[in-house]
Amino acid sequence: MDGDVYRVMVVDDDVDLANLTSTILRRRLGAVVLAITDPMLARDAGAGFRPDVVVTDIEMPGLTGLTLLTQMRDDQPGLPFIVMTGHLTTDYALRAMRSRANEMFTKPVPSAQLVEVVTRLAEEWRRTQAMQTFADRAAEVQRSLLPTGTVSLPGYDLAGGCVAAQSVGGDFYDWYLTDSGAAFTLADVMGKGVGAAIIAATVRAVLRSHSQDDNVARTINGAAAELAVDLSGAGAFVTMLHARLDADTGIVRYVDAGHALSLIVRRTHAERLVSLGYPLGVEAGGAWDEGSTMLSPGDTLVTVSDGVLDLGDGTLAMLDTVEAIVRAANSPQEIVDVILAKAGSNAPDDVTVVALHRDAY
Repeated sequence: MDGDVYRVMVVDDDVDLANLTSTILRRRLGAVVLAITDPMLARDAGAGFRPDVVVTDIEMPGLTGLTLLTQMRDDQPGLPFIVMTGHLTTDYALRAMRSRANEMFTKPVPSAQLVEVVTRLAEEWRRTQAMQTFADRAAEVQRSLLPTGTVSLPGYDLAGGCVAAQSVGGDFYDWYLTDSGAAFTLADVMGKGVGAAIIAATVRAVLRSHSQDDNVARTINGAAAELAVDLSGAGAFVTMLHARLDADTGIVRYVDAGHALSLIVRRTHAERLVSLGYPLGVEAGGAWDEGSTMLSPGDTLVTVSDGVLDLGDGTLAMLDTVEAIVRAANSPQEIVDVILAKAGSNAPDDVTVVALHRDAY
């Protein structure tokens, strides 16, 4: 699209009115205008033309303007529509409102008013499109930061997954091999959207910079110090579980920074990992201590973000469901798949899962 030259599609079976509307928009707005007098051709024409605004008559033979609105918004959600009628009635007004038309006018529309409304709607649409493009690019970058493939760790199986409530989100998970086994993280930045995603990427980068440090508590305390200014400036905080597995012994050393949503599902019972401190960003100068536990053969450690709770009643009772999913699953990947399937595409919050299983003898 070229600068501020807006693209407007005019759909009206009255040839004279279609030409008049098009002429006004070309001369007074400098818009690129596509005039369609057969409404049955409008949807296909719009797919190629990609208008910023559609101006349409409400009653046309074969297809109403409101039906066209529904069809074209299937192709371009949120596309601005101005509907016009020669005889405004309460029924027309209600139908236009229910169809979420942006504006409704009675013909003939004053030229200045038409130009002003088309300009406003086109500007809003361009901003929305630009924000969506930015969000899509941010989502692509965020996906590229997540682990790919599987971890080659004999005797263990590790899997993770994430579904963002918006294009991007504040949850992330990460893992990498270490000399003694593997390190893994699940973190949840307060909030959703691009802002939370930027903070999440920053937190991941800082933790990765400490990947050679085998001391889990020192890693988190160092990361918290480095992130303090950024988190304070953004008014944000981050809950997380960061852990290191010794593959030979099954010992998992961890720091739970205000997260408290991790379970070890054993043969006879399940136990939650204890939270050992505030979230990062809550208390300046705070310190985090290391905890430890052991994965015995057949045990599974699963950690989830708080969005998983919202898949149930929003309480910790959902962890009982998580335990049941773990016991019914045949692998960590199946655990992840089942929980993410529950989230679907309409989860109210970001949903993230990491599962680590130690093979049974």
